[in-house]
Amino acid sequence: MSDDAAWDQLAGRYDTIVRLFDRSYPAVREALARDLDGRRRVLELASGTGQFTAALASAADSLVATDISWEMVQRLRGAVKARGLDHVSVRRMSAYEIDADDRSFDAVVCANALHVMKRPHDALVEMRRVVSANGIVATPTFLHGASAATRLLSRALSAFSPFVAHTRFDLPRLISLLRNADLEVIHSETFPGLFPIGYVVARRAS
Repeated sequence: MSDDAAWDQLAGRYDTIVRLFDRSYPAVREALARDLDGRRRVLELASGTGQFTAALASAADSLVATDISWEMVQRLRGAVKARGLDHVSVRRMSAYEIDADDRSFDAVVCANALHVMKRPHDALVEMRRVVSANGIVATPTFLHGASAATRLLSRALSAFSPFVAHTRFDLPRLISLLRNADLEVIHSETFPGLFPIGYVVARRAS
């Protein structure tokens, strides 16, 4: 099954399922709003049904929110319309092939998606391409490899649910992935949860 088809099937249950893992979502939203303050044009990748979209919209003059799944995009459009977020446009897009010019965004955000991507390095290379010289890339990511307990839980989820972690990151491994995509990490921290969230902010390496 393709990635978009798998997420299409999950779209109707997605909001319910993520509540199991959203302990630190309010703190992540606050961090994103803080770090995006003053960033005029923002791209959100793998937006899902919009767990972080409103927080990004509160900080940006213009936000393009995207997902690879048509079903997620339709639900996201409904949520954006319901909130009256007129400066947010919603598009179907793959993180591996971002439909945007080089250096066209002041910030790129990809929240809780790198671990479920088969090619996270390729996605980060694309993020680096479209972020401006003084822009930032923010990648809050579930750390399935943070401990023996999270690795065990991750293996169980991958075996018995549609949520397959292709990479079980701990924070150093996540930081290394960004550096290998020619991104300079300028901030990192960890938020607690059933799976902790590694919050990493980077910019184009000089």
